[in-house]
Amino acid sequence: MTTKKSATKETPDMESLKEEFATLRSDVASIVATLGKMSQSEVAEATDSVTETLEENSNWNDMKSQIEQARAQGEQLSQDLSEEVTRHPLASIAIAFGIGYIASKIVK
Repeated sequence: MTTKKSATKETPDMESLKEEFATLRSDVASIVATLGKMSQSEVAEATDSVTETLEENSNWNDMKSQIEQARAQGEQLSQDLSEEVTRHPLASIAIAFGIGYIASKIVK
């Protein structure tokens, strides 16, 4: 089935994307902590500065494009899987049953 090959190819990209999200989450938490210590006027100035920096930062644009690319790949994989199920409905049911059976045995 061709979907396994596509899923394997996107794994490094997904790991990279997860790392970038973790870094972004850490940065946002740091910003929120700092903003909590500032006055309202300082918050407005800092917010404007951060917004400008994000808009100018090519990493932000790269991350947005990677998210879009991952979304498109996910949609394509979903479409491919749907087509395979449509072509081979009995095999798909048998595979789903087998996976469910194995998962139930593992969980018990």
